[in-house]
Amino acid sequence: MKKCISFYTVLFLLSTIFSPFSSAKANSDTEVTQYMALSGINAVLSGIPAQMSTMNQQMQMTAKDPEQAQRVMNLLLNAWRLDDVKQVVFEHIKDNFSADEMQKLLNWLNGDLARRIKMAEAKALTPSFNQDLMNYMAILQTTPPSTERIKVVRNFVEMTNLVEHSLKIVMAVAKGTIEGLMLANPRQDINEVQIPTQLTQMAAMMRPGLEQQMIMVSYFIYQSLTEQEIAQYTQFYQQPLGQKELTIMYEGIGQALNYWSTTAFEDIAAEFVE
Repeated sequence: MKKCISFYTVLFLLSTIFSPFSSAKANSDTEVTQYMALSGINAVLSGIPAQMSTMNQQMQMTAKDPEQAQRVMNLLLNAWRLDDVKQVVFEHIKDNFSADEMQKLLNWLNGDLARRIKMAEAKALTPSFNQDLMNYMAILQTTPPSTERIKVVRNFVEMTNLVEHSLKIVMAVAKGTIEGLMLANPRQDINEVQIPTQLTQMAAMMRPGLEQQMIMVSYFIYQSLTEQEIAQYTQFYQQPLGQKELTIMYEGIGQALNYWSTTAFEDIAAEFVE
């Protein structure tokens, strides 16, 4: 249970519409660096290896050659070079937000509500988070949230598309891991053509549980916020700039995953392919 919670915690921290703002002024590196720290993107990128390790633990139980699978996973983990993937996301953000948009985002993130929200979300990074969450879930069984709180939390999860965005990241990591294993052992009985179908089926099976976990984590993370404050937070992501922020953020993480998989496959090929 604790492994499952840790896996979804990484995804939670993770939370095509472009607004028509325009500005001839380019973003400064300082502003983008500040944005990545305040928005939580740096924490998300730092947590990706934990997600890969969780997948590895699950795959080890069914691997035909656990020792080789571990060697591949070590190469995959080593290929996640944090400074490099941060730079990939940094460049994507810098290229896709105008100076005006970036300033609006920084103003929002430096506001009282956003700061308290980010402080609340930081609880997911504490060593005691898993146990604290499990204790809170036990309390909810005897003291369930109000109808209004259920409504605003579910609306937040739905309006920010947390489940769909997170599934894309899960599938990208899973695809990279599977392809890495195939490259290391081309003789294993895996039908490459069927992989997209299998990943689609995997996503369909994961979606209900992921949605439930996102909602439960949201109850815990935002317990210090009022229903009105959660609604205000959600409203920001219903606006064009908020929608664009989510899109650019997840696009950037997607590009970081592509960079990682390319690097990893080169390392795996050098290690295994004769």
